[in-house]
Amino acid sequence: MNLWHLIFQAGLVAKITLLLLLFMSISTWAVIFTKWRQFKEASRGLKNLTNMAEKSSSCQELASKLRQYKKTAGWNIARYLLGELVRLRQEGALPEKKELFALWLEMFIKRLNRYLNVAREREISNLKEGLSFLAITGNSAPFIGLFGTVWGIMTAFHQIGLKGSASLATVAPGIAEALIATALGLFAAIPASMAYNYFAARLENLEARLQELGEVIILLIEKEFMHEIMEEE
Repeated sequence: MNLWHLIFQAGLVAKITLLLLLFMSISTWAVIFTKWRQFKEASRGLKNLTNMAEKSSSCQELASKLRQYKKTAGWNIARYLLGELVRLRQEGALPEKKELFALWLEMFIKRLNRYLNVAREREISNLKEGLSFLAITGNSAPFIGLFGTVWGIMTAFHQIGLKGSASLATVAPGIAEALIATALGLFAAIPASMAYNYFAARLENLEARLQELGEVIILLIEKEFMHEIMEEE
């Protein structure tokens, strides 16, 4: 007796339960492969972007190379920070008195850090998509499977009551439904739970690296301003 035959021969409640678990299992593996690919690309791209930022000698050099990383994790962080620098220069908001420059620069760096926090959270939000489904599946699939198990056993007892005997032919369909529901529940929940924990750890690592990228760019901006003020002196 194969799985599809069992599902289509089951009662309405058992059929809905088994199909739901099958859907959750298939969807779980689809999410796992999608997120694995997304995290792999994000990690590689972020590493390359950070290396490029560390090797850049000026903000202009960094901005000129940024376009090739447009679809890379961290691109928005670099764009926001460098965009704020461009906007500042266009507005001519630099202090005229050198005595105020240190205070102004400190306030500007704080503003850049706020931009960094916003941009980082947006990047993390994009990477989080799909993880909630893994969490829901990991937590709920065992209980849905347990419900299917109980329902299958109830079906088996109901058949015994109708036929007045406990032969294998009488109880086999209900017991089979119960065991299949248990198996499908675990088959959906175990990989979902493991994948969620794995991606959650990867997400923490990527968040730290996004923060590192932002700090590298902010240091580059600060270095550029300090170089300019030193030249004026």
